[in-house]
Amino acid sequence: MKPRTHFRHTIDHLDALGEIIETIAGVDDFEIAETTWLAAVKRWPRERFMLRQGARVVRDSRRARAVK
Repeated sequence: MKPRTHFRHTIDHLDALGEIIETIAGVDDFEIAETTWLAAVKRWPRERFMLRQGARVVRDSRRARAVK
């Protein structure tokens, strides 16, 4: 069986310039992708992470977050 290389959502680790260092995860389910992104942000609060749906940025740890 060939491993999958394309997923609906990806969580990327970014460097200081905003370039992708590595893709942390590829996930089809949005809730799992968002939970994975949030776990990475909490685990490494000084690092930068981005949750994307294809080319669209869904969450970016560099942006200010609204308080709920």
